[in-house]
Amino acid sequence: MPGERMLITGGSGFLGSELSRKALEAGYRVWATWFNNPLPEVQGIRAVPLDIRLRNEVSGLVDRISPEVVIHTAYKQNDRAVTFDGTVFLAEACRKSARPPFFIFLSSDLVFDGAKGAYTEDDEPRPVMDYGKDKYDAEKIVRDLLPHALIVRASLMYDLVRVPVHLRSAVEALRQGRAVVFFEDEYRSPILVDELAGSIIKLAGIRLGGVLHIAGADRVNRWSFGIELLRMLGYSTQGVSPGSAKDMGMKRPLDCSLDSSRAESILGMRFRGVREVLGF
Repeated sequence: MPGERMLITGGSGFLGSELSRKALEAGYRVWATWFNNPLPEVQGIRAVPLDIRLRNEVSGLVDRISPEVVIHTAYKQNDRAVTFDGTVFLAEACRKSARPPFFIFLSSDLVFDGAKGAYTEDDEPRPVMDYGKDKYDAEKIVRDLLPHALIVRASLMYDLVRVPVHLRSAVEALRQGRAVVFFEDEYRSPILVDELAGSIIKLAGIRLGGVLHIAGADRVNRWSFGIELLRMLGYSTQGVSPGSAKDMGMKRPLDCSLDSSRAESILGMRFRGVREVLGF
């Protein structure tokens, strides 16, 4: 709500930077943390260096700011100390506050096993990847320590200007002349980062706890999505070929598409699909 203090972890990240901007526009007083990548100077956004793996640093920051809202986006794939332990430290610090803030935790569609797709909030998570396990364990800690918190499970994020995290290694490989494979048998529900961030800021004002899925309307495979997004961002797709995660023996969930109808009903909006946004 306008005038309230909001703490956003991972503020220099793909989503965190968009959240910081939208929170500022909505009238919040914004503190945004960073670790490896310093935030650019933006009037009204207080950039705070933070190693979320250090309990004392986390608790000290929460004590100093006393935020009314915390949006926790900081994570690192294959690093449980960041994704899980950092969430524990932040949730503990918020719980111990004289006035615990409304807490929003950004989770992932990868908490599911990918066996059926179109997952709703009522489906039971069964992660098969370490990152998914770290996120699901973090979800459970947040629910235990902060029962009124909101957990948002999102899918792959993208926009029309920046290279998203999930494409950075592919872009780097193409620049070096190396071949890239996108999976034809792995399905997700990509969400435009602008729509995801805007929805989260609205939910911060609603103060609704529980679990919500926020993802795009389209179930698309990684091959189609990756090719079209590369083209939209102005990169050549020469050197990119389709492949099969199953045939390559990779332990990955194959269909983690999400059903976001509950969030759409609460917010009174429709999340656009990637085909509509990218026009394919």
